[in-house]
Amino acid sequence: MNSISKTILLSAVSLFVNSGNVTYASFEDNSSLLKSGIHTLHTHHTHIRHTLQGLDLSSRLFDKKMNKGVQIASVCFITDTRNCSEDRFGNLESPNGGNGGGGKPDDHGTPEELCKQAGYTNTPCPEGSKPSSYCPYDSSYHSDCECSSEYNQVCGTSIGEKGVGTSCGGKYKECCNLCSDYKYTSIPSGYVSNGECQSCDGKKYKIKCDPQKYVSAPTCGTQGGSGSTCSDDSGTYYQKCNCPNNYEWSDTQKKCVCATSFKYSCSGTGYSGGDGNSCDNKYSKCKCASGFTWNASQGACVCPGFDFCTLSQDCSVLGYAQQSCEGKSVKCPFNTNYVYCLD
Repeated sequence: MNSISKTILLSAVSLFVNSGNVTYASFEDNSSLLKSGIHTLHTHHTHIRHTLQGLDLSSRLFDKKMNKGVQIASVCFITDTRNCSEDRFGNLESPNGGNGGGGKPDDHGTPEELCKQAGYTNTPCPEGSKPSSYCPYDSSYHSDCECSSEYNQVCGTSIGEKGVGTSCGGKYKECCNLCSDYKYTSIPSGYVSNGECQSCDGKKYKIKCDPQKYVSAPTCGTQGGSGSTCSDDSGTYYQKCNCPNNYEWSDTQKKCVCATSFKYSCSGTGYSGGDGNSCDNKYSKCKCASGFTWNASQGACVCPGFDFCTLSQDCSVLGYAQQSCEGKSVKCPFNTNYVYCLD
């Protein structure tokens, strides 16, 4: 196709050459007019000049004609099926459309137009990203956006985390802990902390029943518990346990203890043992030895005022050394198994 165009061009040029004289058409440059066909002039200008020189024309005549602002006439041929207007280069004879760049900007147009032609945009990059490059004609236009190096954390609920702030390319600046096992944001009344975790939404807690206020069901045993209750992951808790007979609940010790009435050991001078049921070897009342009586207000066996109550109760010391006599005898008042022989 190139050879055909050159043939047509040379034919057209020959029409303007007559007996060694150059016939030419003048062209007034007026930017307000469309310059249809001018591109053919620019494209083939070199071929025309070489052709004229090849016809052995005077170089002086050629230079004279060219230096007076005169241009050789140009026409659009039927092969110029596109781009045959204004001052664009190219036709279908060229593999790249004649512009040499396959759509590449040809430096004609405003910086904004050139940037758009090159595929740049002035749409701001999303938060967390920045342009990878800028348009050389206008730096307010840029290419694709890329994440900054700060966004390097992969956060996922599958590993108990959540991203902080916005993401870029699925990554975050930092991750925070979901603390999924910590269900409470504050500690309710009757409970204490059983662990805490700094979560995405602030501090969270695990809780348990306050051991200073409650006792577990296993501790109460078969007697069970009573009063207010509390429940946590370990089970149910009671304010106090039910206690068996002769026992009562101690809030300070958190266990069943002997009733306060069971407080006497019933041993020593004037005592002969306990009276009634016992609790932890203590009684609510004692039995007194001979000559002594139980005084409830004092909680003790006392001597009623007789002198012998103050005497030693050791029968052997008092002379009651025998356990039997052949004649008359006197029994020891503190232990009748011992006697004093009169004969």
